[in-house]
Amino acid sequence: MPVMEAMVSVIVVPEAEWKALLAGQAELIRLVKEWQNSIPMTVSTSPYITAMKFMQAVRIGRTKFDQLVAANKVKTIKKDRKIYVPAGEVERYFRSL
Repeated sequence: MPVMEAMVSVIVVPEAEWKALLAGQAELIRLVKEWQNSIPMTVSTSPYITAMKFMQAVRIGRTKFDQLVAANKVKTIKKDRKIYVPAGEVERYFRSL
């Protein structure tokens, strides 16, 4: 069986171009951090989320949600015609998978 040797490639980049590349990366990182800081952080003061928000968070449809509720795998609270889920259920759902 023939032995294959690893090939190593070396690329030479002029120092000015290398510094320009590093400066461009630093600028991109600065812009990303600036953009992240400009996004308003929304904090939910309610300990409950709607069933629809729960389904969106865990990426399931209504049928699967109803199955989970029927099997007592997701806790819900019904007020009038709305169904609410404790906010901690999203994390608990992923831990139980």
